[in-house]
Amino acid sequence: MYKITVFLKSRLLKTMVCIASFMLFISACSPANMVKKDDHFNIMTVKPDQGKAALIIARTTSFGGAINFFTYLDRKLIGITRGKSCFVKNNIDPGQTYLIARTESLETGKIHFEPDTIYYVQQTPRLGWVVARVSLSPESPEHLSSEIGEGGCELYELDANDPGEDLTDHEYNEAVTDYEREISEGFHKEFTEYKGFKAKP
Repeated sequence: MYKITVFLKSRLLKTMVCIASFMLFISACSPANMVKKDDHFNIMTVKPDQGKAALIIARTTSFGGAINFFTYLDRKLIGITRGKSCFVKNNIDPGQTYLIARTESLETGKIHFEPDTIYYVQQTPRLGWVVARVSLSPESPEHLSSEIGEGGCELYELDANDPGEDLTDHEYNEAVTDYEREISEGFHKEFTEYKGFKAKP
């Protein structure tokens, strides 16, 4: 009888942990180190600073919403998404840069930024071992806008008083090494072929 009771308690505890983890995965609130700027932002209005490139990062589903997706250009933290949200960086210097997202793992893309050009990237959560992992998908402005929906996205920017931490050298080197190996294996064509979209005058 004692063994049965212990077994049932163990099963109940595991069930409760699974339910709590699932609720955490589907819930959402404001991302860490970010402040809200707009409740209904239209990504089609984005323009880069003169001679610079602009990058829009959007997360279009609440699934996995409790998990922060930290996003970097090379080692530099540029924004964090949590739930349905977006952020914009419109002063990127032209040149080749690694785009890295960090959650339970590191996900990487590489973009050759051109002046007066806008780049649109969708972040999509996927199941991980403990927390949600992230996929990065370069998109057209029309497709990303349709994924966001008619109401626009909640726009955030880094909190100047608490901007978060950049990638460590170890994390950066791991992300770059894995990405370049996968490129040699024929992966990431969605990034190697992505050219962005010229800003309208």
